[in-house]
Order: sequence, then structure tokens, then C-alpha cells
Amino acid sequence: MVYGNYNKELYDEYGLFAYGGYNGCGLSDFEAELAEIIKKNLAYKPENALKTYSNLYRLKDISCETGDYYTLDEDKVFLGQISDYIVTSVADNVKDYFTSKDSKEEISADGLLDEAKKYEDGDYDTDNSNGEEEKNQKPSEEDLDKELKKDSAGGNPLKALKNLINNGLLSLVCDVSKVSEAKIEVADKENYNKEKDDDNSSAAGFFKSLLEGGESKELDQDKLLEQAGAGSNTDKLKYIYYAQDVLSSYIDSRFNTVHYGLEYLIAGKETEKENLAYIVRRLLIIRTLVNMAYVSTNTLFQSKSLATATAIAGFTGIAPLITGIQWLILTILAFEEACIDVTALLAGKKVPLIKSTANFKMKYEEICSVSHNFFKNKGKDYKKADEGVVSSDISYKQYLLLLTLLVSKQKLKDRLIDIIQFDLRKRFNQTFEFRDCICATECIINYNIPYAFSYINKNFLSSIKTKDAGRCVTVSYSYVDDVWK
Repeated sequence: MVYGNYNKELYDEYGLFAYGGYNGCGLSDFEAELAEIIKKNLAYKPENALKTYSNLYRLKDISCETGDYYTLDEDKVFLGQISDYIVTSVADNVKDYFTSKDSKEEISADGLLDEAKKYEDGDYDTDNSNGEEEKNQKPSEEDLDKELKKDSAGGNPLKALKNLINNGLLSLVCDVSKVSEAKIEVADKENYNKEKDDDNSSAAGFFKSLLEGGESKELDQDKLLEQAGAGSNTDKLKYIYYAQDVLSSYIDSRFNTVHYGLEYLIAGKETEKENLAYIVRRLLIIRTLVNMAYVSTNTLFQSKSLATATAIAGFTGIAPLITGIQWLILTILAFEEACIDVTALLAGKKVPLIKSTANFKMKYEEICSVSHNFFKNKGKDYKKADEGVVSSDISYKQYLLLLTLLVSKQKLKDRLIDIIQFDLRKRFNQTFEFRDCICATECIINYNIPYAFSYINKNFLSSIKTKDAGRCVTVSYSYVDDVWK
């Protein structure tokens, strides 16, 4: 009966059952309410009765206290309730989200981007002021631009990329003016780190910061799919299933206080915009690597990029440098295709898991003339995520699920609690505290009851003790049945 006064908002909004958690309501309130219910039951008067029920056993001095208890934030309880939620709600199996793909050979740019960066940093510039022969002299910017206008790229892809990324990655794939910048109360601020800015000093520097290192290996699409297919930690999957059902994301029109809950679950940043930017950056990495697998084997792209690279760096006569510039141009093309992919994903569409001639959107001749509107228009042909199931396509939410697999179980739990607490505080009660919600209690009821026949003269039956004797009964109740095991 005490648990009948459960936290209704918590249950209605998130399917979680608990007593209290707001206005300081806790164990002492639980004990007082339990004692009041017991006393009312002892003095109960049925309808139309002349008298109340008799206290047949003459119970008195009743007091109630709690022994062991569990709060909602404890692993066993939280996971137990989430398990029940999953059983009673429609939750897809993680393996149904994905189609297994054969692993592709890893694309490696070791050393090639370094050569391209040296070129952009001016290491291959020559000084002809001393009258040295001109055959290895770098052409002027004007001459180079004039030459590249004749090339199929229609300009210098290296310069085009630098102009493209000036306003940040987020501006390439969505309307930044419409992105939520609300702050979220981060519980563990000690572990909160700002994202490092990408190196925008050069095209090669940008891709080295974006694609090289452990992050790109961690974000390999095939490895992520394998991890999902193999089945991750069961408890972690429970958190993920639950989050997919109760939290919203960038592509959802309906949301609670937190717009990008699933993004926060992965990124854990203080502002909504930071969380979305975190996701966008990782999606661009994934999709650029996917697209490179196709671009690097397309003979047409190879020949055209080689011609452009030769126009840019052919004056040096250094073959590794020309190859490095060629590789950089192919990477730019793959990145721009990734921008189309991510723009489509953020518009609620599905994109192909892998690229082919049939579904690759970029033309080489467009490499220097891209913008957000360009990417948006190119992605219009992709189908909406809810327009049937296409086995070779993947949606934004499915990518979020893959990225969630990289987050530790403890962080998933803590961030779920952050969002639920933040939302209920904003919408219902500012005093709500998730960790004060009680959902399993051991109740100890103390009372005095006299022995039978205590009214008889003690000289007559001297062996009968007439003193009142204290008694105690202990009962336990929990939302999760096995919590006491």
C-alpha cells in the first residue's frame, strides 16, 4: 500500500517504478506512511458498522523502521526494471538492425598525407631569385589557378576543401541555426573533456587529424557491425535497448527536455550542440573510410585525380609527392561524399552501407563546387528510414546504436540517469533526485502484545509471566522479485 504512492511521473515518462525521490521524500516518510497504514487497519470501521474492529490481540506501541533497502540507481535494481521494460515493450534485437558484410581490406594512407602536407606547408617551394633554372620552380597561385581551371576538377581541390571546412563540420551537414544549444547537467564533470579542434591549417593536416590514429580504427564500420552481430555485454545491450525506446535524437520531432538524448548517451558533453557535433564528426570519419574503399579502386577517379595532382605538383618531378597529392584529392572526394551521406542521415534517410558506381553521388567535376545546399540536394534521392527495410542501407539511429556499443556500461548507466533526472526536474519537480528513489525495502515492525491470560492472579498460576512482551515482524517488498537473493 505504501508503494501505491509511487512516483507517477517517473513511471509514466520512463517506465521506472519507485517511491519518493522528490521534495525530500525518503525512508523516514516511507516508515511514517507504513505505520499510519497499520494503525488505520487496526482501527478500521466497516461501512454501516456501529463499532470499529476490535484490537483482538491488544497490540500497542507499534513502530516501523526500514532495514536494508535498495534505490533505483543500484545496478541490480536498475537493470532489473529495464529488463522488465524491454519484455513488455517492443524492442528489436540488435542483430536485426544490421546486415553482415564481408570485411574490406583496410585503406592505409601511411606517409602519403605527410608528403601532401609538406607540399601545403611550402617545403617544396623554390626560390628563383638567384637566377636558378626555372624548370622546378613552383608556379604562381594565379598561374596554377589558371591551369587547374582547364583540369576536370575545375579548380584546386586543396583550396576548395580549406574554404569548405572554415565554419566547422556541423555547418556542412545541417542548419546550425536550428541546432539546440541547451545545456545538460553533467553528473561527472571531472571526466568531461572538450573535443579537440581539427587541424584546419591545410587539407592534408585536416585529414591527418580526422582520419589517422586510434579513433579511425575504432570507428571502422565493418568492425562495428561485427561487434553488434557478435552480441555485446548483455547488461550494456539492456541499457541501449531501453535508451533507444525512451530517448530522442536529432532526427526525432518529439522529445522531452533533452532534444538529443541518444547523442548525449554517446558523447556525454555539456551542451546539445557539442553532443551533435561529436556524433557528426564520427559519422564523417566512418563514411569517409567507407567511401575511400570505393574511390581508391575507381579507375576513372584515379586517372582524373592523377591529372589534377600532376597539374598541382608536377613541377617538382617527385613521384611520391604527386602520389601523395593524388591520394589527398581522392580523400577529399570521399569526404565530400561522406558529407552527402551524413546530411541525408540527419534528414532521416538511409544510406548504403557500402558504395558502388550505382550509388556514389559525387562526380569528379563537382569536387571544387560543394556546399551544404549541394550536399542536401544530392542526398534527396535516398529513401526515408521508414520507407521499408532495405538490407544494404543503414539509418542515423542504427549508426547511433553502433556508436553506443563503444561506450562503457557504467557511462551508459550514468548518462541515462543524468537525462532522466534532468528531464523530470525541468518538467515536474526541481527537487527530483534519481538516487533517492526507493524501490526495494525491508520493513521491521515492532509492537508490544501481552501474553494470553495475563489478567489471572499471578499467585494462582505463578508460572505465567504477566509482563508485556515485545514482538517484531520483518517483511520485504521490492519491484524486482530477486533483489534480495
